[in-house]
Amino acid sequence: MDEEKAVQKEARYTREALAASAKYRPCCDALMILLEEGKEYTFTEVDQMVEEFNGRTVTEATVGKE
Repeated sequence: MDEEKAVQKEARYTREALAASAKYRPCCDALMILLEEGKEYTFTEVDQMVEEFNGRTVTEATVGKE
């Protein structure tokens, strides 16, 4: 059997479906910003994007700033 046939394609989901899922509920706001509307993503792609997003440093806080 060819290796290509043995490897199943990973399921793809829309940004709305991912943001509504229990797995990504804690970071649903970030997903709505990071992911493009109308495009589909795998869990692996989203996990990598969220990890990179969480690794960024905050340069200036804007909440509570007057």
